[in-house]
Amino acid sequence: MIRRAVLLVVAVACGRPETIEPSRAVPFGGYSELALDPTPKGHRRMVPPEVYLRAYLTWFGGLSPAQVFQKARGRKLFDQWADYLVALGLPDYAIDAPRAAQSNTVMLAAMGRLGEALCVRSVEHDLRGRPDKRAVFAFEPIANPSRDEFASRFDTLHRTFLSYPARLAPADRVDRFYALYRSVAARHASGLLSADESGWAAVCAALVQHPETGLY
Repeated sequence: MIRRAVLLVVAVACGRPETIEPSRAVPFGGYSELALDPTPKGHRRMVPPEVYLRAYLTWFGGLSPAQVFQKARGRKLFDQWADYLVALGLPDYAIDAPRAAQSNTVMLAAMGRLGEALCVRSVEHDLRGRPDKRAVFAFEPIANPSRDEFASRFDTLHRTFLSYPARLAPADRVDRFYALYRSVAARHASGLLSADESGWAAVCAALVQHPETGLY
């Protein structure tokens, strides 16, 4: 029985192989090109408040919220954190206020107020302090800088707040911010800040409130 099975297998294996005829070629159907739609699908909105607040504490030198409060208060620029958290969109369980569902003008205004406090107080702490202790203005300031002298120092702030070199930004960005610097410095030659300090504070605040900083 086994012998007959073996002979059958050998006969089948040595038989003429089956051939499969190729099927007839069928052309592909028509196709059409789809153009990429680059239009925005929604309005810009703020990053989550936790992300912005973490960045804010980092800009101040990696301080805790309590340390930032002590450093930023003064001249009625910074009140207390409780006045900003709800305005930035965080929930307030004391009054049963939920988290903000989308960005609004109050949130943007709160971000601008925090940026103003950061920049003005950092001018007083950083720009007037030791170079190795500067967190925001990590460069050596000079009076009435030329456009090129401004550009190298502006690049430091640009990297701090927008996280990339100014040379990769739109071509007119340095010139626009230099014009802002000169305009503010010319109109604030006296007061609590010097002309150059006022100019740098304005540039700093403009970067903090730039759409690339807090919006996506």
